[in-house]
Amino acid sequence: MTEPENLILPLLREIRTEQDRTNAKIASLGERLDTVEIKLDGLTHAVVAGFGSLVHELDAFKERVGRLEAEKA
Repeated sequence: MTEPENLILPLLREIRTEQDRTNAKIASLGERLDTVEIKLDGLTHAVVAGFGSLVHELDAFKERVGRLEAEKA
């Protein structure tokens, strides 16, 4: 007859192996998430800079329109 500890040890090893695989997947996902975060941060800065440029151009356009209206008046 097989002793109970001989039945338990292979199961524990299988659980440990699966846990190691899960930990590796989680670590990989963490690295990928870090990469996405860095890229998103860069994209956010680019979008903010783009909006700033558009606002500046809009202000300049408003000034020109204001000058033209003042000349007509």
